[in-house]
Amino acid sequence: MKIDIGKSDIGEISVNAQELVTGRTCVIAQSGAGKSWTLAVLCEQFLKNNVPFCVIDTEGEYNSLRQKFKILWVGGKKSDIELEKIDLRKLAMKIVDENIPVILDVSDTMDERRFVAEFTKNLYEVEDHLRKPYLLIIEEADKFVPQSKESMKQIEEIARRGRKRGLGLMLATQRPALVNKNILSQCSNQFIGKLTTENDLKAVDLFFATRKELEEVPELDPGEFFVMGNILRKKEKVMIRERVTKHKGSTPKLVIKKFKNIDFKNLLKTDEIETYSGSKKTKVKMLKPQITQGDAINVASKRRKKRFIFFGKKEDIRFAELLARPMINIQLTRREGLVKKENKKYSIIVDGNTGRTVSLRNGITFYSGFQEISDLNVNEVKVLLELNRGKKNLTDVKKKTKLSDRNVKSALNKLEKSNLITKEKVGRQKIYSLIRKIRLPELRRHEEVRMNEVTVPAKKTETILKKRDLENMISAFMPGSRIVKYEEFFYPIYSIHFERRIIEVDGIYGNII
Repeated sequence: MKIDIGKSDIGEISVNAQELVTGRTCVIAQSGAGKSWTLAVLCEQFLKNNVPFCVIDTEGEYNSLRQKFKILWVGGKKSDIELEKIDLRKLAMKIVDENIPVILDVSDTMDERRFVAEFTKNLYEVEDHLRKPYLLIIEEADKFVPQSKESMKQIEEIARRGRKRGLGLMLATQRPALVNKNILSQCSNQFIGKLTTENDLKAVDLFFATRKELEEVPELDPGEFFVMGNILRKKEKVMIRERVTKHKGSTPKLVIKKFKNIDFKNLLKTDEIETYSGSKKTKVKMLKPQITQGDAINVASKRRKKRFIFFGKKEDIRFAELLARPMINIQLTRREGLVKKENKKYSIIVDGNTGRTVSLRNGITFYSGFQEISDLNVNEVKVLLELNRGKKNLTDVKKKTKLSDRNVKSALNKLEKSNLITKEKVGRQKIYSLIRKIRLPELRRHEEVRMNEVTVPAKKTETILKKRDLENMISAFMPGSRIVKYEEFFYPIYSIHFERRIIEVDGIYGNII
């Protein structure tokens, strides 16, 4: 059986339903790039073709499927069955035995992990007995199978052994860098949409044969995905088809209204910064924005493009929001000179989202940084830096890094598994080299940051890097250095969302980033 998913340059694209239902599939794209839309389109096609599945709904978005299709909704008080009142063992038995599609809505429960763990355990045990094709779809997979000890063993077991029992697995996430790598690597089918964060691009690198293909991922339009794996004969870039039911997860559009009878004097006294997005804001301490959101929209509006090259209406702004971008200010000293008595001061500002180093002079500027080595320990970084200077055998690496035989072999093994290095046999020796040259961060003379902080409502973005990881990388990258100051702060960035792209504006200098 084939199901239609959209169009590519060669025409309509259909994929193998058997491989989707019993295989391992990942649907990956950043926020606003069409991940939930794609999942919902797949669900609609499954329902249209009587393919049984269960979608773990963490945001209460998938009940809109009931507008056109019959599907059991288990969840809150408005659902068919309340989650707290059901025997999850009986539910698993019933839906698999009778091929019933179901939405398991955990958006209203206080302990979604407990319910998901219990349900997936029962579903696996039921399939062990019945062995009928059934697909488990998990939204926000990084919540349930993160790259940590909190990864659910039940889902790991389904990923490893579910296929033989007929139980398929489809994982969806905005942040592949945070998902259990063992599970992600088992996904033989992939839908890869737009990603721009370095760590996330690194996480999906294993699915692409060439660097050129990977470099296309940040340029994909919303709803456009690389589709590949056992479900297709060859990789295709597909624009996912339209939905037939309402998309409850869509972002509200910017609506311009004329306001009347406003007391502007009192309005301007407030410290609140308005957002058109309606997204959840929290009060955070950050460097004081020097331009307003309206100013940022005006700056971005100058980059509006026509929908076609020479004609058509200019693209609309969907919404704008103030982001609090996490930054880490690190000051360190190192003894230098012929006798190494002089303490030289250095400073590094690191973007907490990506690991890139940053300069804040005359506006925020990003440079190469620690993003490619952020998952490595001290020994692994030392070995990687040594191989960055050229090809070496095991003896040379041990001599240059002054590490033990065991530590060097362990580091080389990890780097090889991470697709950072390769080896070749020359005579009786193994020669190690980098797959691609690592761009190292540039150390700068001490750069003072004016920490004139204010507390304003803004959308706080996630800090990926941990203090210990940065300390390990710096100690390996700059031996003999000592960190004398480690300070976290937030930098204001306005995110202006157009229909198909996002423009970021520096909240202090008003430059387009």
